[in-house]
Order: sequence, then structure tokens, then C-alpha cells
Amino acid sequence: MLATKGQRLANYLIDLVIHNIINVVPLLFAWILYEFFGNADLSIWLDSLDSVVDFFISYVIIVIYYMIMESITGRSLGKYVTNTKVLMADGTQPEPYAIFIRSISRLIPFNAFSFLGNLPKGWHDTLSKTVVVDIKKYNQEREMASSINEIGMES
Repeated sequence: MLATKGQRLANYLIDLVIHNIINVVPLLFAWILYEFFGNADLSIWLDSLDSVVDFFISYVIIVIYYMIMESITGRSLGKYVTNTKVLMADGTQPEPYAIFIRSISRLIPFNAFSFLGNLPKGWHDTLSKTVVVDIKKYNQEREMASSINEIGMES
């Protein structure tokens, strides 16, 4: 029922591409301002940012991306592609605070290495008490449990 390591890796890579696209938007906007309006202020400001500020802004964008996507749908764009979803460990929909903890926890250095264990579960899953499930397998397991409950009620 848990998403496989392969699905989790695909989620990460797809979302990484999305993050990079989102991070390029201000540069694209600055180019449009300069090319069409002759205004180079945004370009100059973006060029003046030091690497620490740039790094911080990039991570804020990542946290906002996950907060919006996973709070509303339980899924990032990568999870849509791999047909996976975030749930609380008890199978309920994720609470906003859990998504916040999950999103912030992604900033932990070496978080990606937390997937090297046996379970396809990262520190951001453990700290937020969430899991990522393969939706098809999860629904099959729920249907089977429901069927077993119905059989038990008929006896």
C-alpha cells in the first residue's frame, strides 16, 4: 500500500523539475519587463541577491509549493503522475499542520538519504506522521477490508 521507492524517487524528480520552473519565473518576468518596457530594476535586484538569500527564497518557494498542493489535494504534481497521495499514518486526510511540518522537514540536510532504509519513508514522513500511498493499492486494501467487515456482519 505504501508508495514504492521508485514512485517516491519519481515524485522527487518530477517535483524538482517543477521547483526549477517555478524558480525561473521571476527571471522570466524580469526579462519581459526589460525587453518590452525597458525596465531593468527587477533584473538588477535579482542579480544583486547573494547566494544565501537566493537559497532561502528557493526553499520558501518549495515549502509554499508543497503547502498549497498537498494541503488542498494531498498530492504534488509528481504524486499526480505516479498516482500516489499523502495521508496521515492512520489513513485520514492530512491536517494542515502535518503538511506544514512535512514541508519544512524537507529542508533537513540529507533528507533524501533517509530513504536508504528498508521502508520507502523519509524523515519528512516520520516527523509529520504521514505516509505516501499508492492510491490504487490503498483503495484495493480498503475495499478488501470493507468486504471482510461486510462478511463478518452477515454471520
